[in-house]
Amino acid sequence: MKNFFWTALLALTVTLTACSSAPTATPLPAAPVPASTPTGLILSGGVVASSEALPAQDTQMSFLVSAPVKEVLVKEGDVVTAGQTLLTLYSPSLELSVTAAELAVQSAELEYQYWIARNDRTPERREQAKAEFDGTQAKLETANASFAQSSLAAPFDAIVVSVKIQAGEFAQAGQVVIVLADLAHMQIKTTDLSERDIPAVQIGQNVNVYIEALDITTTGKVLHISPVSETIGGDVVYPVTIELDEQPAGLLWGMTAEVEIQTK
Repeated sequence: MKNFFWTALLALTVTLTACSSAPTATPLPAAPVPASTPTGLILSGGVVASSEALPAQDTQMSFLVSAPVKEVLVKEGDVVTAGQTLLTLYSPSLELSVTAAELAVQSAELEYQYWIARNDRTPERREQAKAEFDGTQAKLETANASFAQSSLAAPFDAIVVSVKIQAGEFAQAGQVVIVLADLAHMQIKTTDLSERDIPAVQIGQNVNVYIEALDITTTGKVLHISPVSETIGGDVVYPVTIELDEQPAGLLWGMTAEVEIQTK
């Protein structure tokens, strides 16, 4: 029995020794952390900033007078030219004022012509008739100017971005009723160019522009540097406008971009 005890103890000791000397498993190498997604903009040491695409010109138009809308002559997406009528108001009183002024001009002109033909009358009477005629012409110009407020015309060649009112609805003075933009000439405007970097930026410098949504890089030049700062998130920034050398297909208002201004 005693021999059995010592034999079992010896066997257990050998087993424990063998387990403790077993090689430790080597851990698998960690998977490499993927690099950040490339922006598509190859940097060369210039000034880098975020930006967005904006039309070269845009306007939110409203009437100066309040009245019902008579006609809406365009729709969203239409291409319009400078001077083209877009909307008109129903304004019978303004129309009557123009008609009355036109009749007054005609009457005053006949009166003036009459006194010119009467050589037996004093020059003072002819001058009075001329003054009356000039006065009616001035009133006609005023009436026409007032009537012109009842219509809106495109101030530049553009695309109708949105129409915010329909015929028959009442337009309040100052209410935005139509939005126009020159989408054929888009520009890039920086949104976070720091005051620390702006001293190195000059008009005419070359710019690389990466447009994220289109995944393309194009080029341009610094067109304008705002003389007035803006504050974004506590940082002082200066908006810089960039004119594209060539507008890429598919570029839309509001698309984001990353730019590098070649300051060196």
